Amino acid sequence: MEFRVLGPVGIWRDERFVSVVGQKQRTLLAVLVLNANRVVSHDRLLVALWGSAVPASGRRLLHNHLWSLRRLLGDAAVIASSPTGYALQIPADSSDLDVFDSEVDLARTALSAGDVVRAAERFREALMLWRGPALAGTHPEFQMTEGPALEERRIITLAERIDVDLALGGNSELIGELRRFVAENPLHERFRGQLMLALYREGRVAEALEEYRIVHRYFRSELGLEPGEDLARLHQAILSADPSLDPEPRHLEVAVVPRSMPIPRQLPSDIARFTGRKDDLRQLDLMLSRGEGGIQATVITSIAGTAGIGKTALATHWGHRVAGLFPDGQLYMNLRGYSQGQPVEAAQALHRLLRGLGMAVEEIPQEADERETLYRSILADRRVLIILDNAASPDQVRPLLPGSPSCKVVITSRDSLRGLWVTHDVRNITLGVLSADEARGLLVEILGTEQTRGEIEALSQLAELCGHLPLALRLAAAHLAGQPSLSIADFVARLRNENPLVVLDIGEDPHTGVSAAFELSYRALPETARKVFRLMGFHPGPDIGVDAVLALASLSSGEGRAAIDRLVAAHLIQRGDGGRLTIHDLVRVYARDRSELDDRVVDRRDALSRLFDWYLYMADEAMNLFDPGRISMLTDVPAEYSFKKIFGRPEAAAFWLEEEYPSLVSMISYCAVQGWRDHAWKMARTLSRFFYLNDRIDDWIATHRISLIATRELDDLHAEAEVLGALGYAYIFVGKYDDYLELQQRALSLRRAKGDRRGEAKALRDIGYGLIRTGRPGEAIKICQQSLAIERALGERPDGQGALYHLAIANLQLGRFEEAVESLQECRSYVRKEDGRHKDAYILLYQGEAYLRLGRIDEALKCHTEALRVGREMKNARLEADAINNLGRDHGRSGLHAKAIEYHERALAQVREVRDRELECEILCDLSNALLASGNPSEAVKSSRAALQLAMDLKYVYFQGYAHKGIAEAMEALGEKEEFKIHLEKALAVFTPMGIPEADAVAKRLAAL
Repeated sequence: MEFRVLGPVGIWRDERFVSVVGQKQRTLLAVLVLNANRVVSHDRLLVALWGSAVPASGRRLLHNHLWSLRRLLGDAAVIASSPTGYALQIPADSSDLDVFDSEVDLARTALSAGDVVRAAERFREALMLWRGPALAGTHPEFQMTEGPALEERRIITLAERIDVDLALGGNSELIGELRRFVAENPLHERFRGQLMLALYREGRVAEALEEYRIVHRYFRSELGLEPGEDLARLHQAILSADPSLDPEPRHLEVAVVPRSMPIPRQLPSDIARFTGRKDDLRQLDLMLSRGEGGIQATVITSIAGTAGIGKTALATHWGHRVAGLFPDGQLYMNLRGYSQGQPVEAAQALHRLLRGLGMAVEEIPQEADERETLYRSILADRRVLIILDNAASPDQVRPLLPGSPSCKVVITSRDSLRGLWVTHDVRNITLGVLSADEARGLLVEILGTEQTRGEIEALSQLAELCGHLPLALRLAAAHLAGQPSLSIADFVARLRNENPLVVLDIGEDPHTGVSAAFELSYRALPETARKVFRLMGFHPGPDIGVDAVLALASLSSGEGRAAIDRLVAAHLIQRGDGGRLTIHDLVRVYARDRSELDDRVVDRRDALSRLFDWYLYMADEAMNLFDPGRISMLTDVPAEYSFKKIFGRPEAAAFWLEEEYPSLVSMISYCAVQGWRDHAWKMARTLSRFFYLNDRIDDWIATHRISLIATRELDDLHAEAEVLGALGYAYIFVGKYDDYLELQQRALSLRRAKGDRRGEAKALRDIGYGLIRTGRPGEAIKICQQSLAIERALGERPDGQGALYHLAIANLQLGRFEEAVESLQECRSYVRKEDGRHKDAYILLYQGEAYLRLGRIDEALKCHTEALRVGREMKNARLEADAINNLGRDHGRSGLHAKAIEYHERALAQVREVRDRELECEILCDLSNALLASGNPSEAVKSSRAALQLAMDLKYVYFQGYAHKGIAEAMEALGEKEEFKIHLEKALAVFTPMGIPEADAVAKRLAAL
């Protein structure tokens, strides 16, 4: 674990950045890290967290924040307490600040020993640890107090690094960097002197003297002072061409030190032997200049042009050239605007970009606008290059644009994206084909002078036949490079004679021109490689694994891998990270065209059916391990698809699901519209729990919507009901409760029409769950009883979290606590037989609540303590927060209000880390009750109002009533009688239709007014 304070405050753990939620927790961590292994007094901590406005309850709140921080750190660090304060006990070099100091010390030691090269390396390592302004995200007063000293240390180190670079002779490279520093720090004489020296050593004496005149005028006009003696002496030395200014001659080989700071480096590999595009590269370089007219805005460049023109190559090559100017990393996203399958939606792209920036899946919001806000917040003040490749439209791109001027964005698209110009300041580059000289130069660069010597005319003809299109040129050169004995003239003759359509006339028809180049490479392949190539053109995902290729082509491992190696060598496919294979969009089109010519339709459909069978059965087996106890959608699994030995452990199954996830989602869409409808809905349902457990709600909804259409085209009532039920559950997570109930009702009708009694029981219990969530517990009880009756008539054991469980929750809401306890005890007996610890813990939570309502506090404490133990064992933060909150209720009922508040605040801090808004709403209501009971109605009002806002956003009817009731009771304590009455009436309006006991209690209070 490494602590980060030189930029956004956080923690680096398990190869990813872990954000610390909440400004106060970030501030607390920062002050402890800055004073690591030293006791920080209570008063200093309070001032750091609240500045000059420390609340009366500051000590208690500080303890809560310390508890949350200790939980986040786990066993990796100790926060030790003492009578006077707290100390973070960590080993040396556990923080980026410690490492920075160590690297600077090593640099200065090396410099003292005369090792200038090592000093330069160490200074660079130190400075690369900075990811933006120090202490970002902490309390503003704390930043103002502690930040300037840290920034001054950075500036001093930077100046020392430039001195070393000047000693190594890096004058020309430093000039641009120093001009930027001088513009940002006009009073910094050391930077100005370094700039003057660098210019002088490059022979730009006039410019060096002009820099002195500029600073001289500035000092005189703004400060009434003269520049310092050091700068004046340097000026005189330049005027007299003092030999001491010349660098000592060195013959050094400077080692490149890899950057150790984990930051996103997502650029695809650079294009080998990139040639030409000098004017376009110069236009991209203009992005690096500051905003015109002093306006600081995000600089966006759009690269447009036809397919295969080299848009991605140009963006990637330039990105690698300037990567060092973006110390916070480079993000790359293929938006698949003109690709096989559907373009990447903005919400999905934001999810992947946030993952690239170090966010865990559970930290990423479900709502697209919240993702957009989080994305821009993380990028604020960072220097990141963002390449958005293959964009479809302005609407796809806009949510992915940062708000920080320190970031630069390059977009590539076949579309001009002119709509984006209306809303953003976009610099456009439209690519044409290469010039004749550039095209010939590219061929010579790839083939070498030895192979091209004596064939200048043939080389020009080859470039012309390739239409000067970069992709076609590279393919032709690859074919020649693979056959050194083949002359260019003979190759040109084959191009002319074997291509009846003169398909390389790219000026008029770039698609045909590229196809001609592909044809030559394709014909050089053995038949097995040709077959694999043709079929890969129909794979629906962005990449494909080797095993999937074997299933698609029905080849043995040896045959398949040999064919893949030939395709990679011919540059028709690429091998990426983890050995996964990608195929360029144009190559994919050509592969399909070849298949239309060379394969029978029935053979192609058989191959794709094999692939989709393989994916479906693999996903089913992976989900059996990933989510034990699930009901499979598959029957009669063929023997050849028995994959248990492949996975072995749940971790392996989870890895396979993550790796194949983009292909599986793409497969669903492809199958739904291309005639494999049965595969589409079964794959969607197979992945339903994966979507749920991994918070992939966007894909859950999208895949099930298209699968629903497929089931209707199949006229399969069972399949339609399955998809309707799963889609309904997805809608819950976006607050669409009415849609949820509508879909479950439609599923019920289909189950009944089909005569599916088991399915009918499931649909009824799903409806019961929705009725509970929408504040209709009385109706839910009737529905759940119907479901239970069917299950028992069929002789089936009830699901431990099915109709019986929902029945218990509804009885709890209606005040029928004994009935709830009885149902929950029965649920536990079923769950224990299944060894379902997670289900059992949630049953315990409700059982404890029922005991509490019955006044059996000791039994409630026992249930909730056991649930907490399970939550901690399973490392389930949601379950743990729920259990802690229930323990708060137990202590509140016992009259221990201060202890209750402590529990509720701990639960609140924890639930906000996992972003469970429903549970947060519930905890806020309970916290309000505890605060009111402790005599703090003002804070109670705030808590209830926050709960009400969440309940309204979530359409959570039950807690809308409780929040109104909490506000009313707090207003009564504050003497606000009118507000008290208004909110009591609103609570009654919610409770009355629900038929719960709270309605009578509220009605009596209103009647007494």
